[in-house]
Amino acid sequence: MSEERTSSIQLRLRRISYEDAYVAVPVTDAIIEMQPDGTGRINFEAFVAQAVRICGDSRVQWQLESSEVAPHPEQRPLPEGRWCFDAHYPSGRLD
Repeated sequence: MSEERTSSIQLRLRRISYEDAYVAVPVTDAIIEMQPDGTGRINFEAFVAQAVRICGDSRVQWQLESSEVAPHPEQRPLPEGRWCFDAHYPSGRLD
């Protein structure tokens, strides 16, 4: 019995997952910018920087929002130590 020959072409893909979380940023001097009239205003850039810092806490509840798969903009040969999925092989693995 002869083996059926198959051909495959490798494509490097990139999966991008987007997650969201909510964090409460304390209103402190770290985000307040004093105005000449003596009032304080929230400095938006400082506010965002504090939120990004806070989101690194392991207790933040991240939830998957969406995921997309697209061709990787940089195609290159399969690196040593990685394998390529090939549906033609029973294991799915092409080394």
